[in-house]
Amino acid sequence: MDGLLRSVIKTVRRRLRADEEITVEAVTKELGYTRQYVSGRFHRTTGRLLSHFLKEKRLEKAARLLKAGNLRVSMVARRCGFDSENYFRQQFRERYGMSPRQFRSNGHPRMTAVLPTPRPAVA
Repeated sequence: MDGLLRSVIKTVRRRLRADEEITVEAVTKELGYTRQYVSGRFHRTTGRLLSHFLKEKRLEKAARLLKAGNLRVSMVARRCGFDSENYFRQQFRERYGMSPRQFRSNGHPRMTAVLPTPRPAVA
């Protein structure tokens, strides 16, 4: 696996555990590279946008918080880096097929790969 990709994943995991901001800007700044450089390398290696990967990780954290406690949905949204509760609800429903409140009551997270799948090298 690409060394930069490993660093991105390690940084994202640490930031999630520490309840720190999970944005392209925050992650790339911590790594000491430009947004364009890290995003481009991430996309070339995985075939996915870094911003989509980070949003997926934030939604997974939200699912864990919803299942683990009784924080209000608005607090879960803010804690996971969503400024708009409506946008959070829309993205959560798109990802899990139900509202955050429904998920808390009876949902089960869909299993997703922990790491992005590297694309084969282009010759």
